[in-house]
Amino acid sequence: MNMDRPLIIQQFKRGCLDSLPVVMGYIPACLTFGMMGKALHLGDLEVLMLSVVVYAGASQFIGAKLLAAGTAAPIILLLTFIVNLRYLFISLSFSRKLRSNCNGLQKGIIGFGLTEEVYAISTMSRKSIEQNKPLTISYMTGLELLPYTASLFSTWLGIVLAEYIPHDLLPALNTSLYSLLIVLIVPELLKSRQSLAVFAAASLTSWLLHPYLGTTAIIVAMVIGGWAGGVVPGNKEKVRSEVI
Repeated sequence: MNMDRPLIIQQFKRGCLDSLPVVMGYIPACLTFGMMGKALHLGDLEVLMLSVVVYAGASQFIGAKLLAAGTAAPIILLLTFIVNLRYLFISLSFSRKLRSNCNGLQKGIIGFGLTEEVYAISTMSRKSIEQNKPLTISYMTGLELLPYTASLFSTWLGIVLAEYIPHDLLPALNTSLYSLLIVLIVPELLKSRQSLAVFAAASLTSWLLHPYLGTTAIIVAMVIGGWAGGVVPGNKEKVRSEVI
């Protein structure tokens, strides 16, 4: 056990280091969320708890707007559930990358912090060093801890600064997450025909169906994108066995 401790610490530190791009993207986005919550006249605790409990980007903004409009709780739960169905596909893909000896509690904690950005970073990290062994709990803990902490702190800071920062700046601050996803995803798309096919099919489907289906178009786009990924063969990559 003592021999494993330095390796566990090393993996945790590596996860923290890899998470820094995500942290930089979350700070302005969550700052915006805190200010928007106050602009909607929600209580400080309500806004903060949406970041603590929901921690799902778009669902937090949707939840805040629905709460401010006095929407019934079952409707809020249903809409956020539909929007968050994308995490079902992310989790199915990620489950194959996580070490199989993880217990249910560990998987639950890792699953709670598994955002799109964290998933992208974990995938890129393994590819960049040509690894094919499962991700460890210590690495994923480091990768998820700092973004979650930054999310809570930035939301609280947005609540505090809501009265001092002009609301006209909110859309500009909120674009940080989109910029982060573009930076993370585009290089990977160019490396794989399969990933490019998934992206093209899903984005085109979402664009065409959104005027008619609203947020439900996201679910249809994920299904069509998954189908495209199954049809188009992926690039063969040589990997070597190492421990993260």
